[in-house]
Amino acid sequence: MSENENKFLKFLKRPTKKVVPDSVKAKKANDGNPAWLMPVAVSLLIVGLLWIMVYYISQTLYPLGAGTPINIGAANILVGFGLMMVGFGLFTRWK
Repeated sequence: MSENENKFLKFLKRPTKKVVPDSVKAKKANDGNPAWLMPVAVSLLIVGLLWIMVYYISQTLYPLGAGTPINIGAANILVGFGLMMVGFGLFTRWK
């Protein structure tokens, strides 16, 4: 083989993976969820749902509708769904 072919074959070889000790693997496997994850995620889901329900039940007067000094109108739905999306996003960290 020529020198260029040898260089090319070296380039194609995959780098070796770092060896991770079993103790580190076991520690990562035993790590649980943070204590705050479940309460915060469920709370955001519930608050988002309640936000949308209050908006519809109050006929767009509350939480930040025509009955308040800050009127964001139909964006209340976006706020409610945004809160719920953050809650669902936190559940992606669930182990």
